[in-house]
Amino acid sequence: MKTRLTAATAALLFSSAIVAPAQAAETITVPFTTPSTGTTEQYSGIVRVTVSGTGFSRGADINDAFYFSPSGAVEPSGYYQLGFSTSPLQPFDAANAAFSSVIGGRPAFNVSGVYSFLLNTGSTAPTNLYFGVTDGNFGDNGGAFSITVIQGVPEPATWALMILGFGAVGGAMRRRQSVAAKVRFA
Repeated sequence: MKTRLTAATAALLFSSAIVAPAQAAETITVPFTTPSTGTTEQYSGIVRVTVSGTGFSRGADINDAFYFSPSGAVEPSGYYQLGFSTSPLQPFDAANAAFSSVIGGRPAFNVSGVYSFLLNTGSTAPTNLYFGVTDGNFGDNGGAFSITVIQGVPEPATWALMILGFGAVGGAMRRRQSVAAKVRFA
């Protein structure tokens, strides 16, 4: 009996240990004055991203991650908004516009300039993520984004192992209760 409970507890702890590293999270500051800022942690698959902050990346036009905000929520070209890649961003590369990797497409305009969304990294192996503004003319830029990245969606194998661990603990507890409920009189 104790062996089963010990094995079930070990399975639960083992499955929890696998889930924990998948929950990496960090916040980085991404200035509009450099093309690329990378994460220190590594991520893969789908991550949750929250980005806030505004700046100007085209002279006096103020923009947030996805829109020229004071201009009535106008969608800028790929050069003047949040860029994303799994390798350092290059100036004048509109193909790295972050909204093309956002699950469900570009978030709706938010007057606060804060957006939270799921981002497909396109990578199955853990890698650094890079964010920036890719307009290439950084001399007239100012401001910064604050970006929080969370590895929030565990792999299916991780979920299966965790469920197996909970099932083993539940089975051991049920078995223990049924054995303890038997009463014998002499």
